[in-house]
Amino acid sequence: MNINFETLEQIPTIYKMLLKINEKLENKIDKRWLSTIETSQYLGYSKDSIDFMVKKGEFIIDIHYFQRERKRIFDKEALDKWVMGISEKDNDIQQNINMTIEDIVSSIAA
Repeated sequence: MNINFETLEQIPTIYKMLLKINEKLENKIDKRWLSTIETSQYLGYSKDSIDFMVKKGEFIIDIHYFQRERKRIFDKEALDKWVMGISEKDNDIQQNINMTIEDIVSSIAA
């Protein structure tokens, strides 16, 4: 087995770099609101496609984005739901199902 001593000397430097990366990951704040450019990168669409979808009404306007003056921001959580095809109606139905199940369970337990 050949050991490259030059590489062994770099282990402390590599370790420090890994600690810095780990610290950055731990301190990372996951943004909820995304700009149009960030939204295009997040969804994999071009900025023009995002603008076109907004103008065409493919985004549910009051849920997915807000516009102040010329700045448009998108709700990342709502975008995730939009991508998965989950609508607010689906959320309401799921909440009703959960409440019904809780009522049944509590009535059986009583």
